[in-house]
Amino acid sequence: MLFLSCHNEETCCRIEEALERESAATDELVKKYGIFDIKRSRIELDRQRCNKDNPCPPLVRLYAMMGLHRYNLLQGTKYKVKHVRKYIETRGSAARSFYMTVDAIATAAAAASGGSSSSSLLQTFQTQISEEACGEFSLSCDIARIRGESKNDEETMVVDTSMPEWPPENPFERHCLGKEEVKSCDWIRLYVRLALATRKDRRDGDSKLKFKILKVATDLVPPPLQLNAINATFYILYNALAKDAARGEGSDHIAIVRRRFDEDTGCFVVVGQSHLSSEILSKKRKIVGEDSCSGVDKRIKTGLPDQISPELATREDHEAANQDAMSSD
Repeated sequence: MLFLSCHNEETCCRIEEALERESAATDELVKKYGIFDIKRSRIELDRQRCNKDNPCPPLVRLYAMMGLHRYNLLQGTKYKVKHVRKYIETRGSAARSFYMTVDAIATAAAAASGGSSSSSLLQTFQTQISEEACGEFSLSCDIARIRGESKNDEETMVVDTSMPEWPPENPFERHCLGKEEVKSCDWIRLYVRLALATRKDRRDGDSKLKFKILKVATDLVPPPLQLNAINATFYILYNALAKDAARGEGSDHIAIVRRRFDEDTGCFVVVGQSHLSSEILSKKRKIVGEDSCSGVDKRIKTGLPDQISPELATREDHEAANQDAMSSD
């Protein structure tokens, strides 16, 4: 919302009338071209074209990757972002929406053709990502389509963005992904990058963030694990390699990430939270029955549920996991 300061009532009226005309003009541009193709920035919409002199911000590129992730899950494809052509960013609210025009390549087709860069492998996509809350990993995507496909640029007004929580049973003791499965699902790394990039103290999507994935578990029930299931929760144990003790970096963390798709509205939501593993995998344990390992009360200070097994809290397990860890890009 804009707050006006003017010296007299007549001046205020003129400014308000100008703003109303500007808003009406924006509405006409959106109606004519669609919000993705407006020709210039307006008061409530900032248009940016990405090029060598004006490179795409890392956070916008991450959001473009999330948009393609939605498309790939629904269509069974494997498109990857090659270049963000342009994006429209909404103004007036700390929680923003981004409308991105993206060039993408179908990686499976590229591999089948011997890595050819033929233009037939390229597609231009339009995708939209909305931040449901400022400084939180809470994102929705209503639009992810090949440019020229049927248009419906309306955003979903009611979105379930409740955060996933740690389950009563330690998921790392049940349904862990194999090393090759983790490597084949590049969106697992995307989830960690989004968890790091959307924090209040780092909303620029820092492309230099380094981390190593140690273990990945899921609430999906085998056999077999349907890793591309549209509705699922993932638990990602990773080591943040940057040495920043003030932010708890350089130590092990757990990202808890849930994705959902609403077939009625077409809205895809990815939400999550990340904590130091020591806050979740406490060495103390609450008594849950006769088979409990100890009688020591365990209460996590993160708001996550209790009843968490202590095995992964030991440094020995982390060191063993590191031997099989995947290095960051």
